[in-house]
Amino acid sequence: MDHLLVISEQHVKETLKDVNPYIKSVLFAKAYQKTFFHKQEMQCFQLTIEDDNIFADTNYFIGVDWLEPKKAALYVEPKLNDKKQQVNFLRMLMESLEAPENLDHLDKLFHAEFDEPWIPIPDQKDLLSPILIVQFLKLLQKLVRKGLKKSYYRVTENLDSRIKGKILVGQQIKENIVKNRLNKTICNYQVFGINTTENQFLKLVMEFVTSYLSHKNQFFSKDQNEQLKNMLNYCSPAFEQVKVLQNKHQRINTRKNVFYREYEEAIRIGGYILKRFSFNINKASQNQTSTPPFWIDMSKLFELYVFGKLKKEFPNPDDITYHDRFMGGKETDILIREGEFKCVVDCKYKPNYHSGSPSLDDKRQVVGYTRLKSVYDRLGVDYDKLIKALIIYSHQDCSDRIDKDELFKTAIEEYIEFYKLGVRLPEL
Repeated sequence: MDHLLVISEQHVKETLKDVNPYIKSVLFAKAYQKTFFHKQEMQCFQLTIEDDNIFADTNYFIGVDWLEPKKAALYVEPKLNDKKQQVNFLRMLMESLEAPENLDHLDKLFHAEFDEPWIPIPDQKDLLSPILIVQFLKLLQKLVRKGLKKSYYRVTENLDSRIKGKILVGQQIKENIVKNRLNKTICNYQVFGINTTENQFLKLVMEFVTSYLSHKNQFFSKDQNEQLKNMLNYCSPAFEQVKVLQNKHQRINTRKNVFYREYEEAIRIGGYILKRFSFNINKASQNQTSTPPFWIDMSKLFELYVFGKLKKEFPNPDDITYHDRFMGGKETDILIREGEFKCVVDCKYKPNYHSGSPSLDDKRQVVGYTRLKSVYDRLGVDYDKLIKALIIYSHQDCSDRIDKDELFKTAIEEYIEFYKLGVRLPEL
């Protein structure tokens, strides 16, 4: 696209320089902003004009969207503040999904508008495809470990010298009677097994994923690409007895099942993958690409990343939980429940917290959680004691490992039992 404004993800308001003249004329015509899932408090980006200067605030989102439909678009790439390196958001996602609990919290990670006009972009700037591929393979791997779900499904077969189920009279006359195949009978009957519509759909998506990984290696490091291919090789044998779904546009309905709850999410993500490649497997290998407008919430991804790190330190199922909900719509990021480490953890994708104190609003938010009776009850802490509060933020001068013994080393001044901890993000 001739008129694509490319800017870096920023944690502060930034002045844009060297803007394409056409895009500049578009921006001077009006201010632009985009909300995430139409929530006013979650703005993907905001472009404003002050004294003939154009300012951008990306507000912790990366993605692409139209400024003027079919004429000018904005692309926000993942980048670390004050550094040339980019955030390796795929490694963040892959590491976070090593904690199986995170597979239940992917629904608000990104938002794509498949019904809007698609935006042509350079192939190497396609962020949506790899993030869909990683999520799908992680979900599929978990399903295969459990064993594919079996259920009843109908089969039509031309049986030899026997009858089973219901005879399809019209087809029987056309295929067998007219052709004098009197020992054959076309029957429709139920079978209990894994060759269900749901599994056929998943196998269809696997073919698209296989084609993508065979041609698009620039998004993943050698180790990442090898890891994803190993996941695909691990899953493939489980689908040997499953046919590929013939109708790519067929709507797949899956019943909720407590044991197989990953099916619903895997089919949702699989549907996005098919839409992403316009249901055409050849497009998974093309070098030119178009993408629907989409946005990825980096603050949400950071939460998943931190939870995955903490899960390695607190491996027992009840030691740590993600997004506990309480009355009044209150929702904590992370609760640590183990012994002396019991605390409320809030994740902030804000590097400036390394050299300064968190904002007053962020501190009030965490402190508010530590005063809820329901949080005390959930952590099993007596009301006469003070619950610790911990803000974990991102910064490249910190360790990429979270050590439980380091959680409460850095106190926030003027507060009792209030701490902060930095964690390094992976880089490309």
